Amino acid sequence: MNNLRASRARSRPTTRATVPQARISHLRGIPAVLESFGVPSGPLLRAAQIRREDFEDPFHSEPFDRLDRLLSDCISRTRCEHFGLLLSRHFDLSALGIIGQLARHSTTVGKALAELTQYFSLHDSGGSINLSVKGDMAILSYGIQVSGVRTANQVYDFTVAAMCIVMRELCGPDWRPTVALLPRRRPADILPYRELIRAPLRFDSLQAAVAFPLECLDWPVATADALLHQLLAERAAADITGVDALFHNEVRRAISSLLPSGDCSRSATANHLGMHVRTLGRRLQATGTSFQDSLDSTRADMAKQLLQDTRLSVARVAIALGFSDATAFTRAFRTWSGMTPRAFRTLVTRS
Repeated sequence: MNNLRASRARSRPTTRATVPQARISHLRGIPAVLESFGVPSGPLLRAAQIRREDFEDPFHSEPFDRLDRLLSDCISRTRCEHFGLLLSRHFDLSALGIIGQLARHSTTVGKALAELTQYFSLHDSGGSINLSVKGDMAILSYGIQVSGVRTANQVYDFTVAAMCIVMRELCGPDWRPTVALLPRRRPADILPYRELIRAPLRFDSLQAAVAFPLECLDWPVATADALLHQLLAERAAADITGVDALFHNEVRRAISSLLPSGDCSRSATANHLGMHVRTLGRRLQATGTSFQDSLDSTRADMAKQLLQDTRLSVARVAIALGFSDATAFTRAFRTWSGMTPRAFRTLVTRS
């Protein structure tokens, strides 16, 4: 209870976000991982205008592009192709602030994951998590909704490992996913992935996700506290009303969540967001964009990431993004980038 009051006292007023941001407490392992490679963290953090103590501030946010540059510099200095994965060793639910505490005090695993999904934008307005069901399997996934992220494969490595850590906190330390999906090429050394994720690994996947038996969602959370959960839920609900990230980012997150189902139409997106199609159009128009622009930009970013970080065929990428065939996808991709998908893949893999 005292921790909750202290959290309220430290809370900062939320403002309209103009660029996608993320609270950096989940990256608190950066100094330690850098130093394990003999790389001083001070110069890199100063270049990123981040103080070491900022990682311990649960309210400190930074723009996605600044964090992307910092991760890129870390990888360059350490020459470690799984730097993002190593960061997960320093992650637990406490790194997610109020939404992590909310999950710890939810009654069931399913409710905890649903609330993490509902309030995730309090922590990260540049990405989204989604919980879906396929047959007798539950799938917890994460997608980046920011254009031009150079370290997407590192972010996805970290996120998949972090999702496993979340599930072990909720279900017990012996929990393992049925399979872990990683939208990146198979690295030369997969031993760190096996050690940290502890599950069959599927590289060159269409999304970053963990799949596990549906029955896990009904498991009780051992740390649940009903009264504390109620107080935390009230606080999260109040905070989320003050977070007004650019609406087109919300639409991109919805489209990204719907693409795997094969229906990311205007009406399906409006329904996903709980609004009328005309309301969707008006709100997008107010931000200076349209549904088609949002759909195209989401598909373009996902296409570039999959072409750069995986070995999926152009035809497979086309199907995943909802195109009727590779020809239609190639035509659209040329409009987005000025080159064919194959030419883009050749360019980025040589650079």
